[in-house]
Amino acid sequence: MNFYTADLHIGHANIIRYCQRPFASVNVMNEALVSAWRRKVGPEDTVYVVGDFSLVRSNRMREVQAIFDALQGRKILLRGNHDAPTVQGWAEIHDILTLHDNGREVTLCHYPLREWPGMWKGGIHLYGHVHGNMAPLPGSMDVGVDVWGGEPVTVAEILPWVEPFTAPAGKAGFRAREWPEA
Repeated sequence: MNFYTADLHIGHANIIRYCQRPFASVNVMNEALVSAWRRKVGPEDTVYVVGDFSLVRSNRMREVQAIFDALQGRKILLRGNHDAPTVQGWAEIHDILTLHDNGREVTLCHYPLREWPGMWKGGIHLYGHVHGNMAPLPGSMDVGVDVWGGEPVTVAEILPWVEPFTAPAGKAGFRAREWPEA
């Protein structure tokens, strides 16, 4: 099965404040993200990390690498603006990628696109970068952890939000699912 996620920011303490994540420390956040991944992803699954897996200084790189190594599944990176080239073990690394999943053409890019391949034929676009601070366009969705309560998600979980498109009115930003209680 394929899963999608973005903007984990493993090891990035300031992201807790920037994105109002419900964690007392970066270690608690890292543990919650690893736990969410492990609940859903098995060893035979593929996870597309649509950018910003981590943001750390070199003195914590071993810790980030250990977290990466402990995560199950085949891991494919779509480069984000904070991805350090020092994390080793990605099965593939891309800037943009189009694939087929659940009968749909899916275009992945860390940055939200205004148009993407196949959009007029039912293709969808999955992105990160904006941490739920931008309402998605019809046919597109932010797959970042701040939108999906920390969990990697499947196309089947995403489709109800992009077809039919039902963005909540009156919200500053967008959340498909809230973070679980810490």
